[in-house]
Amino acid sequence: MNNLKFKNKIIMSMKKLLNIKAFLVLALIFMMVGCTKDFEDMNINPNEPNEAPSTNILAYALRYYADNFFNAWQNMNEPSSYAGHISKIQYIDEARYQYREGVVNNAWRDVYNVMNDLQKVIDKSAEDEENTPAMKAAALTFQMYILQVTTDKWKAVPWSQALQGQDGITNPGYDEQAAVYDAIIANLEAASDIFASGADDDLGSGDILFGGDISKWEKFCNSLRLRVAIRISKVDAAKAQAIFNAVGSRPVMEDNSDNAYLWWPGAAPYKEPFQEDSETRDDHGMCNTLIDYLIEYNDPRLPVMAHPGYFDENENPVYLGIAAGALDGTFDMSKISRIGAIYRDDAAGFTPFMRVAEVMFNKAEAAALGWNVGMTAKDAYEMGVKMSMYENGLGDAEYDAYIAQPAIAWDGSMEKLYMQKWICLFKDGMEAWSETRRTDVPLMGPAEGSPYTGHNRPPFRYPYPTNEVNLNGTAITPFLTGIVDDFWGQRMWWDTRSGVQ
Repeated sequence: MNNLKFKNKIIMSMKKLLNIKAFLVLALIFMMVGCTKDFEDMNINPNEPNEAPSTNILAYALRYYADNFFNAWQNMNEPSSYAGHISKIQYIDEARYQYREGVVNNAWRDVYNVMNDLQKVIDKSAEDEENTPAMKAAALTFQMYILQVTTDKWKAVPWSQALQGQDGITNPGYDEQAAVYDAIIANLEAASDIFASGADDDLGSGDILFGGDISKWEKFCNSLRLRVAIRISKVDAAKAQAIFNAVGSRPVMEDNSDNAYLWWPGAAPYKEPFQEDSETRDDHGMCNTLIDYLIEYNDPRLPVMAHPGYFDENENPVYLGIAAGALDGTFDMSKISRIGAIYRDDAAGFTPFMRVAEVMFNKAEAAALGWNVGMTAKDAYEMGVKMSMYENGLGDAEYDAYIAQPAIAWDGSMEKLYMQKWICLFKDGMEAWSETRRTDVPLMGPAEGSPYTGHNRPPFRYPYPTNEVNLNGTAITPFLTGIVDDFWGQRMWWDTRSGVQ
């Protein structure tokens, strides 16, 4: 009897326990249902917002592009070497066209990441709640600046289907370079029209390029239009002239205060990339192509652009450049001139996206072609030289003495114009390389230590990234035809030189 009562108590206790468990489970379910109604709100980290203000994105795009494309990897190592401005004195592989796949892959990824960020600003400004036309025009201007550099680097690139990953286009098709240029022309015109309409919204503290000065953004935009026009002038003169006509009386850069220069704060992590590289590396010297020309014509910019390589027995400074991609054992590293102080020694220095001297040389070339640019070719040429002198801290006395030399004075020679433009582009390796591919001035051969034979010029193009070949092979494969040794074979659409290989 006692055993039966004990068993009944155990059974009753188990039932109670099961009822309690069932209640707890039901309560938990109700709690979960209630929580999921506000689940998204509860799981938003206020310190990691999904959307950033447009001004913040603009700042990031400007800083990130400058930091990654005006540094050792994407400026000094390769394009500035291809252009005859700077060459490597240690670890010379890149100057000899022995590139690193990871560097190429990263460059491709980075340009599209930055253009995608800028697209977010452009799209956001189009929303009804946003009334930011100037912000849209600024973002579009810088996006087109990057797109031109991108196509001038690789030629055919994705554009019409690019930046649409959110719409499921993860393997975008490629556009011919002429079509990419048409898009650049149209978008810069659209940005210019927005500026011309009187857009005056506040760009905010993220405008680290012009400090919120919309008039300078407008000048930058229209000056880029002239750059694009001159780039295509040898392959489509009518379209190029039409761009100059369309810019017409719209404002462009007029003096060095208008330069599109990003000035760095100078403290970590925001240091000028050339200078930051110099803190731990000594891999770069001045190319002899530039040094020899500056010496030959007594150019007062020489001691600004370069440090003396050494001093002779009378304590006179001697400037010495190194051949691009020089052979080992053909130079004394200790005697090679290093990059000048204002260009590399200042952590609070500048990154030059575009300068007024280039604008003046573009006008000079257009005027020499007979186009109406509001000034003569001579006046524009001389203003280009003068603005470059001023930019380098020189004055009228140095300019007057320099321009008086018969070898420098304007006489209608396009070679003189091209040489002066090439000099003024120092530190903008991509633009200088593009100009040498367009004009063949100065005339240069391939790197001395190049492992590739059968070529008589520096590279025509940059290698396509292996990631594109592996991950977007269907789209890229047709555009690989004709490429020789990664760097040659296919020339840019606007490269009309003859006898080059």
